[in-house]
Amino acid sequence: MLIRRYLFFFFILNILLCEKSSQILENNNFINLAIDKLYNYDFDSTSYYLDLAYIENKNHPLIPFLNTTNSWLSTQSDLGFESSYLNIRNSIKENIPTYKKLINEFPDNAEYFLYLGSLYGLEARIELARSNWLKAFFSTRKGNNYIVRAYELNPELTDVYLPLGLISYYTCISNPFIKFVAKISGIKFECDKSIEYLEIASKKSSFAYIESSNLLSYIYLYMDKNYDKALTKISPLVDKFPNHPFFPFIEAECLIKLGRYDDFNKKVKNLNRFLKVESKIVADECQAKLNYLFGLKLYYDNKYNESIIYFDKVINNYNLEFNWLLGLSYYYKSLNNLKNKDLDSAKSDLKSVIAIDFKFPEKDLAYKLLEDLNDVK
Repeated sequence: MLIRRYLFFFFILNILLCEKSSQILENNNFINLAIDKLYNYDFDSTSYYLDLAYIENKNHPLIPFLNTTNSWLSTQSDLGFESSYLNIRNSIKENIPTYKKLINEFPDNAEYFLYLGSLYGLEARIELARSNWLKAFFSTRKGNNYIVRAYELNPELTDVYLPLGLISYYTCISNPFIKFVAKISGIKFECDKSIEYLEIASKKSSFAYIESSNLLSYIYLYMDKNYDKALTKISPLVDKFPNHPFFPFIEAECLIKLGRYDDFNKKVKNLNRFLKVESKIVADECQAKLNYLFGLKLYYDNKYNESIIYFDKVINNYNLEFNWLLGLSYYYKSLNNLKNKDLDSAKSDLKSVIAIDFKFPEKDLAYKLLEDLNDVK
């Protein structure tokens, strides 16, 4: 089952923006500063430091990819999702030739292959947002070819384990058709090693730990239900990037799932801070996530009617890019209705979970609950 938001396949390849090049990225403080500003959602400062990095070394392998990512996130925050997709497409068209030119000039430099593959990952992200799974796969395949080449050129480039682990995980949790197409397309995937690869990237990279840890926090929280591991991955990111608007909400959910309610309550003031950011897109997403967290805590507090109110706020005002939070909200609302012995409402909510293109384990649980209620279509 696929994590969409982030699963959202590409944003995960976004990790590549954080990788430390073993060949060129030596002691480039402007790149480090740009990455720090990017993860604190300060896009103007990111552009400023990338310009300085370009003056210092115009052939730096990270600069085109970071510029694309920064422009995309800035556009998304200011103008919305559709505008950001157009931005990505235009930037990809501009920068793919840039990377191919650099590859022709420096054919033994693994980083250029790595970041070219990352651009195709951005392309895949657009298709995932539109639930075009097959198109997302073909973009992923293009990116994979370059990433594998990067590994062949420099096996010591441990950051490659992040995209290798991601692609392997994505393929392994996909449907049999995608697995078949991947196999005949030459994509090698090792299901039992995908998490291992991501852990290597999380622990052994100078910068790749940011998105690899972010990705692992989602996998451990939503897919594996290992809340301690998820918290271990996300909390350092919250501390290091205090103005990132989404990391703190993952940490807060881990605390609720672990029953650490006092610790969660201490985090609420900081979570509310993100409801007042300048970007309406970001503020709306944070509001939806906060309503979800309140609904979740109230469910565990056995306050079922109050919990339903918060989940309804998420459902009735939903405008996020991906639908994973919508699926979870319907699922927990159904559990509240079951506790209230409102079987008809619970069945309706479970059917809504099933109807969503929603890849979390809760979808299978919804099927099972409907079977138990003797209401399977």
